[in-house]
Amino acid sequence: MFKDEMTPKERMTAFSKGESMDRIPVVPDMGVTKSEFIGVTTKEYYHSAEKMAELEIALFDYLHHDSIGISTTLRGMAEAMGSRIGYPEDNISYLLEPVVKDFDDVDRLEPADPRRDGKLPLLLKALEIIKDTLGDVADIGASMTGPFSVAASVVGTENLLKWMVRAPEKVHQVMEVITESNDRYIEAVAQLGLGVGFCDPVSSTSVISPKQFRSFSLPYMKRNVTHVADCTGGRPTMHICGKSRALWEDCVEAGIGNFSIDNVEDLEDAKNVMGDRVVITGNIPPVDIVANGTVADVFRSARECIRKAWDSPKGFILCTGCQIPKGTPMENIKAIMDAGREYGRLPIRPELLED
Repeated sequence: MFKDEMTPKERMTAFSKGESMDRIPVVPDMGVTKSEFIGVTTKEYYHSAEKMAELEIALFDYLHHDSIGISTTLRGMAEAMGSRIGYPEDNISYLLEPVVKDFDDVDRLEPADPRRDGKLPLLLKALEIIKDTLGDVADIGASMTGPFSVAASVVGTENLLKWMVRAPEKVHQVMEVITESNDRYIEAVAQLGLGVGFCDPVSSTSVISPKQFRSFSLPYMKRNVTHVADCTGGRPTMHICGKSRALWEDCVEAGIGNFSIDNVEDLEDAKNVMGDRVVITGNIPPVDIVANGTVADVFRSARECIRKAWDSPKGFILCTGCQIPKGTPMENIKAIMDAGREYGRLPIRPELLED
């Protein structure tokens, strides 16, 4: 097995500059779903900056993957704005009650303060601990939720979908406050010297139409993306779960630097459509292959991803198509890294990528 010749930080720095590397970057998408790796429940993880940092540091020590960070989760910003979130003893958080339940609540909605509200202060503290511990060797960043997906937990998904038709002005009013909240968190992360990426599943065309995306999501996404560039000097990653092909050109024009592709979309198609302008990231199936498959399945899927996209003009990062679910065998996650080292060693040997 090929052994790394660069630290993840050295590799990602070279990647961002278009310089030579030992292998393509590899980033399994994990986080809270691997809390059992350090013997804590998801509930303990959600409520402790120290546990968040301990998990990310332990996973990095074991895998040496090429990017680590802390996510607001899909509901973290909405909680900071006043929504009530449920935390099961050992499972993923969920929306209990949106802060906006009727039109009158919209007028009372205020942007979050990342130093005070919800669990945002814990996330910032966790990022600071990770940076102090691994800043010399790891590529560290923050992940947050795109404004339209935050709206689903501020208003409730059902109301959000109804109001886009019946009261579009109220949706735009909510989106303004969310965009300001996101901008404030971006500024707080930037003050730590770290970058920011976005996950925006509710913007998927599996949920809304491209026309609705361009009216209710894209303008606010673009403002947050621009703010990241202004505050950090870097262009952020965007991940949209589910179908997204109809939105690719819009997202590229919004100013992103990297599009993370869900496994329902095709990497080669993404490379051909936008690989000359943004980095392509993806897309080993996290459930069918990583959680429920074998090590051999992971190797085959990783090889197929690399075969399709290793030569994307702006670069390629091997990753899962979405977050790895709870209960995923650690040996399968390690296999993602091993497959990246086996098939992604540079220069690429095309004969290794054929069946």
